[in-house]
Amino acid sequence: EQELHDAEIAVRLAREDRAAAHERAYADFSLITPARNIAPNGMDSIVESPSRPIRQRGSPSQRRKGADESTVSYPEDCRSKTMHYGGRVLLSLLIGGITFLIYVTVFGRRTSDVLDPASWLSGYPESDPSMGSVGQHNVWKPNNKGNEARSGLKLQVLNNLVLGSDWNEHMESSIYDWGHGTPDAVALNIRSMTHDPDCRAVRRAMKVCNANYGATDWRGVNQILLQDDHIITSLAKMNDYYLEGTNKAQKQYTMCHELGHGLGLGHSDENFHNKDLGNCMDYTERPQNNMHPDTSNFETLEELYGNLNDNVRTEQRLRNGGDGRLLSTKEERLLEEEFEKYAAYLSEPIEVSSKRNAQSDGEWRLLHQTDTAEYHERELGNGYSIRTSILLS
Repeated sequence: EQELHDAEIAVRLAREDRAAAHERAYADFSLITPARNIAPNGMDSIVESPSRPIRQRGSPSQRRKGADESTVSYPEDCRSKTMHYGGRVLLSLLIGGITFLIYVTVFGRRTSDVLDPASWLSGYPESDPSMGSVGQHNVWKPNNKGNEARSGLKLQVLNNLVLGSDWNEHMESSIYDWGHGTPDAVALNIRSMTHDPDCRAVRRAMKVCNANYGATDWRGVNQILLQDDHIITSLAKMNDYYLEGTNKAQKQYTMCHELGHGLGLGHSDENFHNKDLGNCMDYTERPQNNMHPDTSNFETLEELYGNLNDNVRTEQRLRNGGDGRLLSTKEERLLEEEFEKYAAYLSEPIEVSSKRNAQSDGEWRLLHQTDTAEYHERELGNGYSIRTSILLS
């Protein structure tokens, strides 16, 4: 009996030693240990009790230290560290991205301008000779001489749109906008004509056409024929292959844009991604914001042509019908024949030459190119040249 009693005491002491060692290990590594209950026989035993507080051995200071350490848990293995610190990095990136979006939303165009190389690179892209000048303007040849040459632009606009097409509504709206600006620099007289499917140019007039021109990669184009660097005719074409079925805002923007080129205006801005300027000569991904000209366009027209005098709105009547050609004198007929000779080049396709001397050879030359527009020029000789502005699809 004594030997059995001694064996039980040895087993109990060994169990208590193991329990004490586990408890110290849990405290050292900040792991939660099961609660300790006092057995009825006075022996300590390990009992799972999630509802009771943890009891630890040691002095009060050691117990306080263990309690403090148990409130903070740090990852020890590689996987836990990766998840812990990786989560913090992702959270920081998320906060930074949200902050940037808020900044862009609040400060708008100023942020876009900082991101636009043209705003902080000197001479970009105007300094590149192969790119031509951005926003280049052209001027119509004045009908009068002397002081009257600066009394505004009086121009015939020939309506060669398909009868019954909604393009007629967009053209009338754009003509009204361009002809009633402040300051008042242009007077436009719309004239209907027998439909010309070839959209042939007419001297001293701008002709507006629409048709399904096919997969040309352009939705709108404006061609001008110049004599001694002055416009003598303009063709504005809308390609229904891309524009038929689009919304009214897109059609109105395209019509206003091509008519503005026909008046001699270049672009107000060629960045599609910055804040819209609110005029149709500004490139945009939101045509509903840029469907009409604005004061800046009218001020540019006044710089080009001067201001209209009091009698400018008197309707001008051509002396003959048909396509509006004036054949009153022999000199006029000779000018018309010469015009038709060079205007025929307007119907030829644009084929850009790779030759450096293409300009002197009478071939097409690429002046400027963006993601959504191209500008071409062709010297014809005898002071005549063609410039074409293309709004890509």
